[in-house]
Amino acid sequence: MKTTMTALLLLVALAANAQGLIKGKILDRQRNTPLEFVNMRLTTVDDTIKMVQGDVTDMTGQFHMVDIKPGTYILTAKMMGYRDVRRQVTITEKSPNANLLLYMREDAHLLREVTVKGMRSTMKLEVDRKSFDVSQLVTNAGDAATDVLENIPSVEVDNDGNISLRGDASVEVWINGKASGLTADNRAQILQQLPAESIERIEVIDNPSAKFSAEGGSGIINIVLKKDRKAGYYGSVQAGGNTQGGANTSFNINMNSGLIDAYANVGYRHRAGEGRSESNQQYLNTNTYQRYKAKNSRSSNSIFSRAGITLHATKKDDLSLSGMLMHSASNSWSTTPYHYGTIGAPADTRLMLRSTRGDGGMDMYYGEFNYRHNFTDKHYLDFVVSYNKWKSDDENIYQDSTSWTDGSTPTDYEWQSRPMHINNRSWEVKLDYENPISEQLKLQAGYQGDFSHENTPQESYMDPNNWDGSQAVMDEAYYNRFIYDMDLHALYATTTMKFGKLGIMAGLRGEYWKVNTESYTWAQENDPALRDKPFKKDYFQLFPSVFLSYQLTDNDQFQINYTRRLQRPWGGQLNSFRDTRDATMVSFGNPELTPAFSNSFSFNYLRTWTEHSLMVSAYYRPTTDIIQRINWQSSTDGKMYSSNFNVAKDQRAGLEMTLKNRFFRFLDLTTNANAYYYKIDGFSYDIDGQTVTGQGEHNFTWSARIIAQVQLPYDISVQTSGNYRSRQSTAQGYTKPMYSMDLGVRKNFLNKKLQVSLNCRDLLDSRKFRTFSSSETFSREQMFKHGSRRVQLTVTWNFGNNNAKRKPGHDNQQQMDDETGGMNGYNGVGE
Repeated sequence: MKTTMTALLLLVALAANAQGLIKGKILDRQRNTPLEFVNMRLTTVDDTIKMVQGDVTDMTGQFHMVDIKPGTYILTAKMMGYRDVRRQVTITEKSPNANLLLYMREDAHLLREVTVKGMRSTMKLEVDRKSFDVSQLVTNAGDAATDVLENIPSVEVDNDGNISLRGDASVEVWINGKASGLTADNRAQILQQLPAESIERIEVIDNPSAKFSAEGGSGIINIVLKKDRKAGYYGSVQAGGNTQGGANTSFNINMNSGLIDAYANVGYRHRAGEGRSESNQQYLNTNTYQRYKAKNSRSSNSIFSRAGITLHATKKDDLSLSGMLMHSASNSWSTTPYHYGTIGAPADTRLMLRSTRGDGGMDMYYGEFNYRHNFTDKHYLDFVVSYNKWKSDDENIYQDSTSWTDGSTPTDYEWQSRPMHINNRSWEVKLDYENPISEQLKLQAGYQGDFSHENTPQESYMDPNNWDGSQAVMDEAYYNRFIYDMDLHALYATTTMKFGKLGIMAGLRGEYWKVNTESYTWAQENDPALRDKPFKKDYFQLFPSVFLSYQLTDNDQFQINYTRRLQRPWGGQLNSFRDTRDATMVSFGNPELTPAFSNSFSFNYLRTWTEHSLMVSAYYRPTTDIIQRINWQSSTDGKMYSSNFNVAKDQRAGLEMTLKNRFFRFLDLTTNANAYYYKIDGFSYDIDGQTVTGQGEHNFTWSARIIAQVQLPYDISVQTSGNYRSRQSTAQGYTKPMYSMDLGVRKNFLNKKLQVSLNCRDLLDSRKFRTFSSSETFSREQMFKHGSRRVQLTVTWNFGNNNAKRKPGHDNQQQMDDETGGMNGYNGVGE
């Protein structure tokens, strides 16, 4: 009996083992990065139409198919913008498992009839993010990162370089997956100097999981810099200039081998331009006005450099050092006539002419050490420690002359100087662990620590009698020292499970942080006994995330997700120094601001065809204690003031569509449209002995962008992009609609060793920002135009030795990959 039972159990075990397993991973050949949402089809050799089984790769590029009967099959990998990859796989009773590593190449077939070359796909749609390859976009040649972001769907950049996503300014901007020293205080300046030619792609993550920092209510924009991994040495030299007097040049080189990978880049940029601004402000309680129309000129010179080296110490251990340096100096000039008078009067009461000169300098240093241990290719431990220092020294000098229309009073002269020095440093420590326990279960966990310190003094000098400042004295009323410290500790854990076509990723992130804010007047700076107690506060918050995805068919996927996020007030919003650059308004920060919290819900649908794809996202995001700037007129001195407050609750509910089409293999269209309903509740604050109110606003807002790329004969590329943004509500008013268009042409010579690009930024000369705000005591309409139409010519020379041997162990496999059109792998048991 025992013998019979043993035999039966053995037969069952053999029968079970006879059912095979096919699994593997799909990588992008050029970038060596995982490809998500690749459609995998398994068919028999005799019938390649009828599908035996199918799957779609996950976020790590992995797929698996179970219960495969013994036999010979054809495995096909399909993804829009890539060449199909086919592999013959044999499953036998002795070798029931196949583990594959496949590489896919982007589609660059020749259309022999017209001799037109194909183009690299500019955008990849993924359920949790959109990835935009900007390395080949013609309109970006010679530009800066800010200009690149202006053409990214769902992203908006205002006149001061401030960035918003889906109309929400609560967004994080990273470089290479980390903050990399960028803060809301400095990122506008840094991104205006970061060369566009150093950027490979931009990822828009509108609903990040618990693995990512909870900062950024509307999501994360990740700027990925170029870092090629081909063997040998190669690089480029670039130079260009534009019609506004700007110029740029850069040099980069990469050297890679089996032991060491290294890269270096240095670039110089001279920016120049002229802008315009207008303001019409009315004081309703006194029936008076103040208005101006002004032009300004500005220029800057900057050097940006970065370098890195990776040592492949063992087959499983990598050690990396990298860093970025930036130095810039800037100048600005403007003359602004401020007109004052009574509403309806035939002439002004008085005229103040303000001449402004600004001089500034900025230095940024960022260094990073990274250690990574790979237990297997998917099971790893990653440790990163980084240090950042940002320093800015600015001085604005104002020369005012005030004359009265009736001539009753002599002309009044005044001179002011406002030096401001920002000193900011921070450390970041990250530890990430990932373990794919099985084909259906993966765990991720990690720690993040951020430690930042800022000490920013602002001084003020004035001469109330002379225009040249010859008798300047300290203006104690405008002195300020701002000290800000924040320490943050975060732990996270996520688990990913797969049940057939259903995927679940759930995570929880806990963050504890404490802040210390101090602000000293001139008297408090010199007498510590007069200082107020520092504003100290600590927080502990949990940030859950849940992602549910379902693969309806090979080409259709749904996802529902939820995350909780926040917006912490940043230094400029907290710093109480008084900014008087605009004579119509005194602006300052509020050191007692608290974070704004958001609950973000979204539903995504992704549909792919051979040459087309469509992503539709519906989202809803309520936010409490939103931070917005409030304007009011003082009841004591009659001046206009502006500061930040946690005003109220707002809600956003929208629908975003992104459509990618490729026609005739030489026309690539990317279309994005975002429409949302926005509502902000009313508010009431007691400020300066009066009640400042906001009535609450709600409106429907939409924006659209389209990017068209055409590849013409003789290796000529043409790209055009256009965007439109409708009216948007703010706490005390609205911003008016805006539209713009860019155009670029590029020609390759000498087998792409030489590239010549010509692009026109703001082709219609229409990019300007117009705002309106009002309350019971005032109304104000403003217009800012950062620059005018700009034409840029850029020449790039590519050099290198790409015939060097591949890294050890990859030579033969790379040859196979080239010969089979992008397929690479092995067929064996286990891993």
